[in-house]
Amino acid sequence: MSIKDFAESVPDMRDTKNSIYKVNEIVFITLVSVLCGAETWGEVVLFGRSHFDSFSKRLPGLSDIPCQDTFSRFFTLLDVEWFEESFRLFVDDLCRRLPGVVAIDGEATCKNPRWSGSGMKGRLYMVSAWAAGNGLCLGQRKADGKSNEMTAIPELIKLLDLEQCMVTIDAMGYQKNIAQTIVDHKADYIGGIKANQRNLYEYCQKMFSEEERIYLPACYGNYVTEENAHGRSERRECIVYHSEVLPYFFEEWKGLKSFVKIISTRKEKGKEETTQTRYYMTSLGKEPQLLSQAIRTHWNIENNLHWQLDVSFREDYTRKTDNAAVDFSAICKIALMLLKRNERKKTSIAAKRKRCGWDEKYRDQRMGIKEIAKRDQG
Repeated sequence: MSIKDFAESVPDMRDTKNSIYKVNEIVFITLVSVLCGAETWGEVVLFGRSHFDSFSKRLPGLSDIPCQDTFSRFFTLLDVEWFEESFRLFVDDLCRRLPGVVAIDGEATCKNPRWSGSGMKGRLYMVSAWAAGNGLCLGQRKADGKSNEMTAIPELIKLLDLEQCMVTIDAMGYQKNIAQTIVDHKADYIGGIKANQRNLYEYCQKMFSEEERIYLPACYGNYVTEENAHGRSERRECIVYHSEVLPYFFEEWKGLKSFVKIISTRKEKGKEETTQTRYYMTSLGKEPQLLSQAIRTHWNIENNLHWQLDVSFREDYTRKTDNAAVDFSAICKIALMLLKRNERKKTSIAAKRKRCGWDEKYRDQRMGIKEIAKRDQG
């Protein structure tokens, strides 16, 4: 599916009686403009008008660039469910899905300009699924604040093809119904355990004690990595406790096979050594190296998705609201994926966006237009 195909797959939610511009025109112009650095509807219009000749070549029949009110109204009316379905179809076609780690995490983005208070209530909260191996966002779901993240996560999981994947979720979003949903969709889970999950946390503290490890050595496995770089050294030890009796003691946690303890010891030059301990539960067996790598991979979603959207796309500063904010978030994720794919040179996302705006040939390459033209000629 090309960018043009994606634009044409988006449904029209308007009253078509007075519509001047086609859906694919509005969506295509928006996506290309965001790819090239636009962050507001006004900037989308400015980019569209300054590159009208380029757009008219790719959108036969385009007579003019819509005004910013037209863009804003269109995406406000556009049903979030339908737009995200088009988004998922585009990603499925793009990624050539491979089993691996799928990290699910929530992130607070733009603040509603109509909200005068502080805290999470006035912010848009999005839950995203990130395929770490492919570097792609598989889908997103709006949550009504961080407290409702646990409701949005299973809804998102049900929409995705996660068979044979390892789904990682941090402690804030991990619940029994989520474990059930993941297993039902033929995937494995690795979920964090919070200190306020009292029974699980105390059980882990007991089972990973030195006395238990000496008494039941066959039930444990461990894997250690050490890194030294930039004046900082870090030692990470992953200890796995695996037992056939766990499903009987914790039958409400479907598929549970093992508990995991991660001990991270960090020493920075001129600072005191720090140690952090975290616990996890998983439907995987006694595979300490695999589990250690998967847990560490989970944080790719922070560096490669959330951080990029915050810094390179300035999502935290947008003033869009309601459906328009959710739909624009999906457009930013698509633009980010286009900038990341098949790029060997180490260039920042911000620099790539600028180059897309300056270099039409490079822009077409990022969108796959050149490949489509070659295929049509063949």
